[in-house]
Amino acid sequence: MPLFRMFDTTMIHRSTPRPASRFTQGVLTCLLGLGLYGAATTGSAAVNDKQGAALRPISIVVAGPAGGATDGVARLIAARMSVTLGQDVIVDNKAGAGGVIGTKFVAQAKPDGHTLLLGHIATNAIAPAVHTPRPYDPVADFESIGFIGSTASVLVVPAKGPTTLKALLTPNGNAPISYGSTGIGGTAHLLGHVFGQATAAPLLHVPYRGSPPALQDLVGARISMMFATAGAVAPYLESGMLKPLAVASNKRSRFLPDVPTFKELNYPNVVQEGWFGLFSAAGTPAAAVRKLNEHLNTALADPAVRKGLEQLFVEVGAPASPENFKTFVQKEAAHWAGVVASSGVKTE
Repeated sequence: MPLFRMFDTTMIHRSTPRPASRFTQGVLTCLLGLGLYGAATTGSAAVNDKQGAALRPISIVVAGPAGGATDGVARLIAARMSVTLGQDVIVDNKAGAGGVIGTKFVAQAKPDGHTLLLGHIATNAIAPAVHTPRPYDPVADFESIGFIGSTASVLVVPAKGPTTLKALLTPNGNAPISYGSTGIGGTAHLLGHVFGQATAAPLLHVPYRGSPPALQDLVGARISMMFATAGAVAPYLESGMLKPLAVASNKRSRFLPDVPTFKELNYPNVVQEGWFGLFSAAGTPAAAVRKLNEHLNTALADPAVRKGLEQLFVEVGAPASPENFKTFVQKEAAHWAGVVASSGVKTE
Protein backbone atom coordinates (compact mmCIF):
# COMPACT_ATOMS: atom_id res chain seq x y z
CA MET A 1 0.00 0.00 0.00
CA PRO A 2 1.36 3.46 -0.83
CA LEU A 3 2.03 5.76 2.11
CA PHE A 4 -0.48 8.30 0.80
CA ARG A 5 -3.97 7.40 -0.34
CA MET A 6 -5.04 9.85 -3.05
CA PHE A 7 -6.73 9.98 -6.43
CA ASP A 8 -3.48 11.11 -8.05
CA THR A 9 -0.12 11.09 -6.31
CA THR A 10 2.14 11.61 -9.28
CA MET A 11 2.90 15.18 -8.33
CA ILE A 12 4.53 14.28 -5.00
CA HIS A 13 7.33 12.02 -6.25
CA ARG A 14 10.23 14.47 -6.26
CA SER A 15 13.58 14.04 -4.57
CA THR A 16 14.18 17.76 -3.93
CA PRO A 17 10.66 19.14 -3.42
CA ARG A 18 9.69 22.78 -3.41
CA PRO A 19 6.22 22.99 -1.83
CA ALA A 20 5.22 26.21 -3.61
CA SER A 21 5.80 24.88 -7.12
CA ARG A 22 4.19 21.57 -6.21
CA PHE A 23 1.02 23.30 -5.05
CA THR A 24 0.96 25.51 -8.14
CA GLN A 25 1.45 22.54 -10.45
CA GLY A 26 -1.33 20.61 -8.78
CA VAL A 27 -3.80 23.48 -8.96
CA LEU A 28 -3.04 24.36 -12.57
CA THR A 29 -3.28 20.71 -13.57
CA CYS A 30 -6.72 20.48 -12.01
CA LEU A 31 -7.96 23.80 -13.40
CA LEU A 32 -6.74 23.11 -16.93
CA GLY A 33 -7.48 19.42 -17.08
CA LEU A 34 -10.94 19.73 -15.58
CA GLY A 35 -12.08 22.78 -17.52
CA LEU A 36 -12.07 25.34 -14.71
CA TYR A 37 -9.18 27.57 -15.69
CA GLY A 38 -10.30 30.50 -17.79
CA ALA A 39 -13.95 29.41 -17.63
CA ALA A 40 -16.54 31.81 -19.02
CA THR A 41 -18.15 34.07 -16.43
CA THR A 42 -21.61 34.69 -17.77
CA GLY A 43 -24.88 34.57 -15.89
CA SER A 44 -26.74 36.46 -13.19
CA ALA A 45 -24.91 38.30 -10.43
CA ALA A 46 -25.18 37.22 -6.82
CA VAL A 47 -23.22 40.03 -5.21
CA ASN A 48 -24.04 43.23 -7.08
CA ASP A 49 -24.52 46.78 -5.92
CA LYS A 50 -27.75 47.34 -7.82
CA GLN A 51 -29.83 45.60 -10.44
CA GLY A 52 -28.49 46.09 -13.94
CA ALA A 53 -25.20 47.64 -12.89
CA ALA A 54 -21.94 46.46 -14.39
CA LEU A 55 -20.57 43.57 -12.39
CA ARG A 56 -17.50 44.40 -10.35
CA PRO A 57 -15.06 41.55 -9.79
CA ILE A 58 -14.90 39.88 -6.42
CA SER A 59 -11.42 39.53 -4.97
CA ILE A 60 -10.38 36.73 -2.64
CA VAL A 61 -7.41 37.98 -0.65
CA VAL A 62 -4.73 35.44 0.27
CA ALA A 63 -2.59 36.71 3.12
CA GLY A 64 0.44 34.87 1.78
CA PRO A 65 2.51 34.44 -1.39
CA ALA A 66 1.38 32.92 -4.65
CA GLY A 67 2.09 29.22 -4.96
CA GLY A 68 1.41 28.19 -1.37
CA ALA A 69 -1.31 25.93 -0.06
CA THR A 70 -3.72 28.75 0.81
CA ASP A 71 -3.19 30.29 -2.61
CA GLY A 72 -3.96 26.96 -4.24
CA VAL A 73 -7.19 26.56 -2.27
CA ALA A 74 -8.23 30.12 -3.15
CA ARG A 75 -7.64 29.65 -6.88
CA LEU A 76 -9.72 26.49 -7.00
CA ILE A 77 -12.60 28.17 -5.16
CA ALA A 78 -12.34 31.37 -7.19
CA ALA A 79 -12.42 29.54 -10.53
CA ARG A 80 -15.62 27.67 -9.73
CA MET A 81 -17.35 30.60 -8.01
CA SER A 82 -16.62 32.75 -11.06
CA VAL A 83 -18.78 30.39 -13.06
CA THR A 84 -21.67 30.04 -10.65
CA LEU A 85 -21.76 33.71 -9.63
CA GLY A 86 -21.51 34.94 -13.19
CA GLN A 87 -18.79 37.48 -12.41
CA ASP A 88 -15.03 37.48 -12.19
CA VAL A 89 -13.57 36.20 -8.94
CA ILE A 90 -9.86 36.94 -8.70
CA VAL A 91 -7.17 36.01 -6.21
CA ASP A 92 -5.23 38.89 -4.67
CA ASN A 93 -2.04 37.95 -2.80
CA LYS A 94 -1.16 40.31 0.03
CA ALA A 95 1.66 38.66 1.95
CA GLY A 96 3.52 39.98 4.94
CA ALA A 97 3.72 39.94 8.74
CA GLY A 98 2.72 36.31 8.98
CA GLY A 99 -0.59 36.91 7.27
CA VAL A 100 -1.57 40.00 9.27
CA ILE A 101 -1.27 42.49 6.39
CA GLY A 102 -3.69 40.74 4.05
CA THR A 103 -6.11 39.79 6.80
CA LYS A 104 -6.21 43.31 8.20
CA PHE A 105 -6.77 44.64 4.68
CA VAL A 106 -10.00 42.65 4.41
CA ALA A 107 -11.09 43.61 7.93
CA GLN A 108 -10.85 47.28 6.88
CA ALA A 109 -12.37 46.82 3.40
CA LYS A 110 -15.75 48.14 2.35
CA PRO A 111 -18.28 45.57 3.62
CA ASP A 112 -20.07 45.01 0.33
CA GLY A 113 -19.15 41.38 -0.35
CA HIS A 114 -16.62 42.19 -3.07
CA THR A 115 -13.48 41.78 -0.93
CA LEU A 116 -13.16 38.38 0.69
CA LEU A 117 -10.48 36.57 2.68
CA LEU A 118 -9.31 33.01 2.28
CA GLY A 119 -8.57 32.72 5.99
CA HIS A 120 -7.22 29.84 8.03
CA ILE A 121 -6.25 28.81 11.53
CA ALA A 122 -3.15 31.04 11.57
CA THR A 123 -4.79 34.23 10.28
CA ASN A 124 -8.17 33.96 11.99
CA ALA A 125 -7.40 32.20 15.26
CA ILE A 126 -3.73 32.39 16.20
CA ALA A 127 -2.29 35.66 14.82
CA PRO A 128 -4.68 37.97 16.72
CA ALA A 129 -3.60 36.36 20.00
CA VAL A 130 0.11 36.39 19.22
CA HIS A 131 0.53 39.98 18.03
CA THR A 132 0.69 42.98 20.35
CA PRO A 133 -1.23 45.18 19.90
CA ARG A 134 -3.92 42.93 18.48
CA PRO A 135 -4.16 43.77 14.76
CA TYR A 136 -7.84 42.79 14.44
CA ASP A 137 -10.59 40.89 16.22
CA PRO A 138 -10.93 37.45 14.59
CA VAL A 139 -14.68 37.37 15.28
CA ALA A 140 -15.99 40.95 15.54
CA ASP A 141 -14.09 42.28 12.51
CA PHE A 142 -15.32 39.64 10.06
CA GLU A 143 -18.39 37.93 8.70
CA SER A 144 -17.85 34.17 8.59
CA ILE A 145 -19.08 33.03 5.17
CA GLY A 146 -18.30 29.32 5.17
CA PHE A 147 -16.00 26.46 6.04
CA ILE A 148 -13.87 24.90 3.29
CA GLY A 149 -11.86 22.05 4.75
CA SER A 150 -8.86 21.06 6.83
CA THR A 151 -5.42 19.57 6.51
CA ALA A 152 -3.68 17.32 8.99
CA SER A 153 -0.69 18.35 11.08
CA VAL A 154 1.84 15.52 11.18
CA LEU A 155 4.64 14.87 13.66
CA VAL A 156 7.64 13.84 11.57
CA VAL A 157 11.15 12.72 12.48
CA PRO A 158 14.32 11.92 10.47
CA ALA A 159 14.44 8.67 8.52
CA LYS A 160 16.80 7.13 11.08
CA GLY A 161 14.97 8.61 14.05
CA PRO A 162 12.61 6.88 16.50
CA THR A 163 9.99 4.61 14.99
CA THR A 164 7.28 5.30 17.58
CA LEU A 165 6.11 8.21 19.70
CA LYS A 166 7.02 6.26 22.83
CA ALA A 167 10.59 5.88 21.59
CA LEU A 168 10.80 9.59 20.80
CA LEU A 169 9.71 10.42 24.34
CA THR A 170 12.13 7.99 26.01
CA PRO A 171 14.62 10.13 27.98
CA ASN A 172 18.08 10.49 26.49
CA GLY A 173 19.99 11.69 29.49
CA ASN A 174 19.39 15.39 30.06
CA ALA A 175 19.23 16.24 26.37
CA PRO A 176 16.03 18.06 25.32
CA ILE A 177 14.06 17.08 22.25
CA SER A 178 14.63 19.79 19.66
CA TYR A 179 11.75 20.67 17.38
CA GLY A 180 11.65 22.98 14.41
CA SER A 181 8.93 25.40 13.41
CA THR A 182 8.20 27.93 10.71
CA GLY A 183 8.64 30.80 13.16
CA ILE A 184 7.83 32.07 16.64
CA GLY A 185 4.10 32.11 17.32
CA GLY A 186 3.23 30.02 14.28
CA THR A 187 1.06 26.93 14.18
CA ALA A 188 3.98 24.49 14.41
CA HIS A 189 5.49 26.37 17.35
CA LEU A 190 2.24 26.42 19.31
CA LEU A 191 1.41 22.81 18.53
CA GLY A 192 4.85 21.93 19.85
CA HIS A 193 3.98 23.80 23.03
CA VAL A 194 0.73 21.83 23.36
CA PHE A 195 2.69 18.61 22.75
CA GLY A 196 5.19 19.55 25.44
CA GLN A 197 2.44 20.25 27.97
CA ALA A 198 0.67 16.99 27.21
CA THR A 199 3.77 14.77 27.33
CA ALA A 200 5.87 16.69 29.89
CA ALA A 201 8.78 16.15 27.51
CA PRO A 202 11.77 18.52 27.70
CA LEU A 203 11.56 20.41 24.41
CA LEU A 204 13.87 22.90 22.73
CA HIS A 205 12.15 25.12 20.16
CA VAL A 206 14.21 25.98 17.07
CA PRO A 207 12.41 28.56 14.89
CA TYR A 208 13.14 28.90 11.16
CA ARG A 209 12.03 31.26 8.42
CA GLY A 210 9.53 28.96 6.76
CA SER A 211 9.16 25.23 6.18
CA PRO A 212 11.93 24.46 3.63
CA PRO A 213 14.96 25.22 5.83
CA ALA A 214 13.35 23.55 8.84
CA LEU A 215 12.54 20.40 6.89
CA GLN A 216 16.02 20.27 5.39
CA ASP A 217 17.56 20.42 8.87
CA LEU A 218 15.16 17.72 10.00
CA VAL A 219 16.19 15.51 7.08
CA GLY A 220 19.80 16.03 8.15
CA ALA A 221 18.88 15.15 11.77
CA ARG A 222 20.06 18.54 13.01
CA ILE A 223 16.75 18.76 14.88
CA SER A 224 14.74 15.87 16.35
CA MET A 225 11.17 16.47 15.22
CA MET A 226 8.73 18.89 13.65
CA PHE A 227 5.02 19.39 13.15
CA ALA A 228 4.07 20.17 9.55
CA THR A 229 1.10 19.82 7.24
CA ALA A 230 0.63 16.66 5.22
CA GLY A 231 1.13 18.61 2.00
CA ALA A 232 4.43 20.11 3.15
CA VAL A 233 5.96 16.78 4.15
CA ALA A 234 4.43 14.52 1.49
CA PRO A 235 7.50 14.40 -0.80
CA TYR A 236 9.80 13.72 2.15
CA LEU A 237 7.63 10.86 3.38
CA GLU A 238 7.24 9.32 -0.06
CA SER A 239 11.01 9.42 -0.61
CA GLY A 240 11.72 7.97 2.83
CA MET A 241 13.66 11.04 3.95
CA LEU A 242 11.30 11.55 6.90
CA LYS A 243 8.79 9.35 8.67
CA PRO A 244 5.52 10.16 10.46
CA LEU A 245 4.80 9.18 14.05
CA ALA A 246 1.34 10.65 14.64
CA VAL A 247 -1.24 13.07 13.26
CA ALA A 248 -2.77 15.83 15.36
CA SER A 249 -6.28 15.30 14.03
CA ASN A 250 -9.53 14.22 15.63
CA LYS A 251 -9.49 11.19 13.35
CA ARG A 252 -6.94 9.57 11.07
CA SER A 253 -6.11 11.46 7.92
CA ARG A 254 -7.45 9.92 4.73
CA PHE A 255 -4.06 10.72 3.19
CA LEU A 256 -2.11 8.94 5.96
CA PRO A 257 -4.51 6.17 6.96
CA ASP A 258 -1.84 4.05 8.66
CA VAL A 259 -0.57 6.81 10.95
CA PRO A 260 -2.27 6.95 14.37
CA THR A 261 -3.74 10.06 15.95
CA PHE A 262 -2.40 11.42 19.21
CA LYS A 263 -5.76 10.51 20.73
CA GLU A 264 -5.09 6.87 19.89
CA LEU A 265 -1.72 7.21 21.63
CA ASN A 266 -3.35 8.57 24.81
CA TYR A 267 -2.62 12.23 24.21
CA PRO A 268 -6.13 13.52 23.40
CA ASN A 269 -5.25 17.20 23.83
CA VAL A 270 -2.65 17.21 21.07
CA VAL A 271 -5.01 18.33 18.33
CA GLN A 272 -4.59 20.94 15.63
CA GLU A 273 -6.31 20.81 12.28
CA GLY A 274 -5.23 23.42 9.77
CA TRP A 275 -8.63 24.62 8.58
CA PHE A 276 -9.57 27.01 5.77
CA GLY A 277 -12.61 29.24 5.41
CA LEU A 278 -14.03 32.24 3.57
CA PHE A 279 -14.59 35.59 5.29
CA SER A 280 -15.67 39.15 4.49
CA ALA A 281 -15.50 42.41 6.43
CA ALA A 282 -17.90 42.85 9.36
CA GLY A 283 -21.09 44.56 8.26
CA THR A 284 -21.40 42.78 4.93
CA PRO A 285 -25.15 42.49 4.26
CA ALA A 286 -26.62 39.21 5.48
CA ALA A 287 -28.13 38.53 2.06
CA ALA A 288 -24.70 38.78 0.42
CA VAL A 289 -23.15 36.51 3.07
CA ARG A 290 -25.86 33.89 2.53
CA LYS A 291 -25.47 34.05 -1.24
CA LEU A 292 -21.71 33.71 -1.04
CA ASN A 293 -22.13 30.78 1.34
CA GLU A 294 -24.43 29.06 -1.16
CA HIS A 295 -21.96 29.53 -3.99
CA LEU A 296 -19.04 28.40 -1.84
CA ASN A 297 -20.85 25.21 -0.87
CA THR A 298 -21.80 24.65 -4.52
CA ALA A 299 -18.14 24.96 -5.48
CA LEU A 300 -17.10 22.51 -2.75
CA ALA A 301 -19.62 19.97 -4.00
CA ASP A 302 -18.10 20.03 -7.48
CA PRO A 303 -16.03 16.87 -8.15
CA ALA A 304 -13.36 18.87 -9.98
CA VAL A 305 -12.88 21.23 -7.05
CA ARG A 306 -12.83 18.36 -4.57
CA LYS A 307 -10.19 16.58 -6.62
CA GLY A 308 -8.12 19.74 -6.78
CA LEU A 309 -8.33 20.20 -3.02
CA GLU A 310 -7.27 16.61 -2.50
CA GLN A 311 -4.19 17.35 -4.60
CA LEU A 312 -3.42 19.92 -1.90
CA PHE A 313 -4.08 17.39 0.90
CA VAL A 314 -7.19 19.29 2.01
CA GLU A 315 -10.13 17.24 3.28
CA VAL A 316 -13.36 19.01 2.33
CA GLY A 317 -15.64 19.59 5.29
CA ALA A 318 -19.40 19.16 5.53
CA PRO A 319 -21.38 22.17 4.22
CA ALA A 320 -21.62 24.77 6.97
CA SER A 321 -23.91 27.76 7.33
CA PRO A 322 -22.42 31.18 8.14
CA GLU A 323 -23.81 30.85 11.66
CA ASN A 324 -22.21 27.45 12.25
CA PHE A 325 -18.91 28.58 10.81
CA LYS A 326 -18.91 31.68 13.03
CA THR A 327 -19.43 29.48 16.09
CA PHE A 328 -16.53 27.30 14.99
CA VAL A 329 -14.25 30.33 14.54
CA GLN A 330 -15.23 31.68 17.96
CA LYS A 331 -14.26 28.39 19.60
CA GLU A 332 -10.98 28.18 17.66
CA ALA A 333 -10.03 31.77 18.48
CA ALA A 334 -10.76 31.25 22.19
CA HIS A 335 -8.87 27.96 22.30
CA TRP A 336 -5.73 29.27 20.63
CA ALA A 337 -5.79 32.49 22.65
CA GLY A 338 -5.54 30.25 25.71
CA VAL A 339 -2.66 28.29 24.20
CA VAL A 340 -0.82 31.51 23.34
CA ALA A 341 -1.35 32.84 26.85
CA SER A 342 0.03 29.66 28.42
CA SER A 343 3.04 29.73 26.11
CA GLY A 344 3.90 33.34 26.87
CA VAL A 345 4.56 34.03 23.19
CA LYS A 346 4.06 37.59 22.00
CA THR A 347 5.33 39.40 18.90
CA GLU A 348 5.09 43.04 17.86
